[in-house]
Amino acid sequence: MNAILAIDLGTSSTRARLYEAQTGKPIEGAVSQRSHTPQTTPDGGSTLNADSLVHEVAACAAEAHEKAPKDCWILGVGLSCFWHSIVGVDADRNAVTPVLLWNDRRSAGHVARLKEQQPELPNQTGCPWHTSFVYGRLTWLREAQPDLFAKCQQFLTPAAYILRKLVGATGESTSMASASGLWDQTKQAWLPEWESLLPPICDAPVSAQSSPLLPRHLAQLPWFPPVGDGMASNLGCGAVTPERLALMIGTSGAMRVMPPAGKLPALPPGLWRYQLDLSRCALGGALTNGGSVWAWLEQTLKLSENPTPLPPDSHGLTVLPFLAGERAPLWRDDLTAAILGISTSTTPDALAQAHLEAVAYRFAALRDFLRPVAPEAELIGTGAGLLASPHWQQILADVLGETILVSSEEEASSRGAALWAREFLGLGTIQDAPLPEILHRITPNPAHAETYTARRPSQDPPTPSPFLPILGGREERGARGDKNSLLPGLAPRGYPGLGRRV
Repeated sequence: MNAILAIDLGTSSTRARLYEAQTGKPIEGAVSQRSHTPQTTPDGGSTLNADSLVHEVAACAAEAHEKAPKDCWILGVGLSCFWHSIVGVDADRNAVTPVLLWNDRRSAGHVARLKEQQPELPNQTGCPWHTSFVYGRLTWLREAQPDLFAKCQQFLTPAAYILRKLVGATGESTSMASASGLWDQTKQAWLPEWESLLPPICDAPVSAQSSPLLPRHLAQLPWFPPVGDGMASNLGCGAVTPERLALMIGTSGAMRVMPPAGKLPALPPGLWRYQLDLSRCALGGALTNGGSVWAWLEQTLKLSENPTPLPPDSHGLTVLPFLAGERAPLWRDDLTAAILGISTSTTPDALAQAHLEAVAYRFAALRDFLRPVAPEAELIGTGAGLLASPHWQQILADVLGETILVSSEEEASSRGAALWAREFLGLGTIQDAPLPEILHRITPNPAHAETYTARRPSQDPPTPSPFLPILGGREERGARGDKNSLLPGLAPRGYPGLGRRV
């Protein structure tokens, strides 16, 4: 049996799994996982140790291979990795900095300044101005820690660093570069300001005769160019054409669609644009607060894992679920969460339902921005957070007013890395790969959808502008001119001062 080894490097764990090369089905038992926890600091820092990740990947790859059936022949290795992160290396290719993660928010002031100076740059890079992207983080490092910055001869994504250490790779993949904010997608080149500190782009497989960290037979396999985890998730759940839109809830959340291959599409307001390769890309938006909202409820408020479903919007609560700021379509690091309307009659089930609805409203905002790109697309539901909660699936379908096809694929990013390798091996295109089974079709309840549609204006940012920037520390006025509301122009249920930072 021919197989592909897929490695999925996430913010909280590293996983390796074997898949059948022809079908993309996981091989039972041939899996390995290691967990890691980002180091955080009071000023917003979030980092991981780069060399620890290298050893994790090597250990998981070796263990998954050891668990393979005796008749299994591995053809190559695909790698999915979290986007928007960077590590500085010295002349000897050793890490000088930790991995500066996508949720490191220390560059907020620099991003605000850069946004004023270069407002049109996102049209080139596909990456809106926000601390989650690398451009602002490198500017912060250069100015806040100049001595450390000076020690860095080059900056790599974690995936590029891992492949350099394991099999001697010297390049960066288009997919990883395209989500950094340092890559000019319109010219297919690094931005001139940073070009000298970044590796060449290489979308070819790499292998080595031997490796100090891998068994020889694994080092000699072709290791295919890394693909960003969000893109890999679309590949893995089958959302690879304009007719299928991925809706993912894990720790965060996202909606993504892949336009036809060819000319790079324009960047829609409020969204991002990342590439798979030089001819294929995805458009979409990511929510910082997805499954993490439910995790916070469980950990902080000790809510039940299985809340009792309530009638829609029956709890009298307004929830703004911005526990860690927000990305698309607001791109606001400064936002904080709020719960309004709590009384002595508020129950744990009411708090649970209000938060699930609040995240669904954020997905509805993303769907509105993606509708011109994919007006008739089927919604493919994926991600551990979504699969774990049929109640949340129904709320999402009701809020969106659209049917959600819940995918059976629990590890879409991992499977996507395998299918990416499968295409390189000449075993069929990603578009032709077998689709995962659909577990359920969640259709909206018309009465519920009507209730949620009426409720949405108090949860949505003002339109038509999707950008509500912080410029010079002052909140920009929104559509209704309410300068003191959490979202300019938004006064949930008549409380204009809700959630404002003082």
